[in-house]
Amino acid sequence: MDYKNIEKNNYKSSFEVSLDQDAISKIIDQKILDKQPTFEIAGFRKGKVPINIIKSKIGPQIENEVLNDEISKNINTISEKEKIQSLVQPDVSFKDSYNFSLAFYLKPEIKLDELKTSEIEKVTSEVTKKDIDDFREKVRKEYYSLESIDISDDNSVVDFEILNYEEEQKKLFTQKEVRVDLNTETKEEIFIDLKNALLKIKNKSDFSFTAKETKIEAKIKDINKKIYPKNDEELIKILKLNSTQELNDKIENKLKEDMSYLQKEFFIEDLLKVLSEKKKIDINDEVVNLELKRKYQIDLSSMKDEHKERIDSLKKLTSENIQKDVLFSELVKFLNVKVEQKELQEYIQKYYGEKIDQRTAETAYGTLLRNKIADESMKTFKIKETKLSLEELMKKGSHNHESGTHSH
Repeated sequence: MDYKNIEKNNYKSSFEVSLDQDAISKIIDQKILDKQPTFEIAGFRKGKVPINIIKSKIGPQIENEVLNDEISKNINTISEKEKIQSLVQPDVSFKDSYNFSLAFYLKPEIKLDELKTSEIEKVTSEVTKKDIDDFREKVRKEYYSLESIDISDDNSVVDFEILNYEEEQKKLFTQKEVRVDLNTETKEEIFIDLKNALLKIKNKSDFSFTAKETKIEAKIKDINKKIYPKNDEELIKILKLNSTQELNDKIENKLKEDMSYLQKEFFIEDLLKVLSEKKKIDINDEVVNLELKRKYQIDLSSMKDEHKERIDSLKKLTSENIQKDVLFSELVKFLNVKVEQKELQEYIQKYYGEKIDQRTAETAYGTLLRNKIADESMKTFKIKETKLSLEELMKKGSHNHESGTHSH
C-alpha cells in the first residue's frame, strides 16, 4: 500500500491510497487454490475442478472479500501510523477497485478531569411488598387456560379461518388461520374493525368485514374465554415452583434487576447531557451532513426548502448524538473501564443462552460497558439524588423509550 496526505486542517485529514495490486492478486489466487480440494461442479469429480473454472465461478466473490478485508486493514494501518482518532467512521471514495481517497474526521481533545465537579442526577428506588404483589397479579393474568364458549365478549380469544385468502387479504393477514385476543389494547384500525365484527358473534358461524377497503370472508373456528389461576397455589403449580415465597423471591430479584438497569441508564443519560452542556464540542457541518447521508439517506444538495425545518431538526439531533458518542468514548478511557471476555460470555449465557448472533453479542457488550461506566461515574462525579417509587421509575423508563433515548 502507498498513501499520501492531501488535506489537513483542525477537523479533517484526507489521504490518497493505492493498494498493492500484485500482492492482493496473490492472496486472491491462494484463496481460490485453497477452495480446489472441496470444490464441486457437474462434469468433474470433487477436488478435480481446474483452477481457471473455479476462478470463473467464484473469482469475483473472492476478490470482493479480499479487497474489503485489505481496505479495512489499510485504513486501520493509516490511522495507527498517523496517530488519528476518528470522530466518526472514515469516509471512503473509490476511484477504482485499488485506488481510493480516505477522509478521517478528527476527534477533539476533551479533558474530563476538569468536569468532575459536575452534578449528576442519580435516581433511586426500592422494591416494596405492593410492587411484588402487583407484579404477581400480572403474572397470574399471563398464565391462563382457554375454555370454549358459545358467544364472544370483550375478553374472548377468537380463532377464525379466512375463506377468501388471496393476494389482497394476504396484505392484511400473514396467515389463513388467525387468533385474536379481543382484550388487546391497541388503536390499530384493522384490529378495531375486526373487534367490531367479532363482538357478540356465535361460535362456528360465518362472518365478514372490510378493512382498508379489503373484504374479508371468514368462519369462526372457536371462541374461548380465559381461565386464570384462582389463587397463588394454582399459580405456583402452573409455574412448577415449590411455594409462593419462591415466586415472590423471583419477582423481587427480577424487579431489582430492572430497577438497577433503569437507574444506570438514567444516570448515564443525565451524565452525557450535563457534560454536553458543560463541554460544547464543535461538530463541523461536513461531519453532520455525512452522518445524515449514512443514517437517513439524506442528500442535502437535493433537499427542497419545504423540508428545511425537518432537516434542521435532524442535523441538531445528529450533532448532539455525535457529541454524546465522543463523550461516551472519552468516559471509557477516563474511567479506565473494560469488559473482559469471560464476563461477557457469562452475561450472554445468563440472558441470551448459547446460540446468539453478532448483533446480540454487541448489544450485550454495550450493556455491560454502560453498567461499568455508570458504576464508576457514580464514584467519580458529584451526585444529586432523586428518590422515586418503582412505578414512577418504570413510567420514566417507558417515557424515555418512547422519546427515542440515545443509546450505544
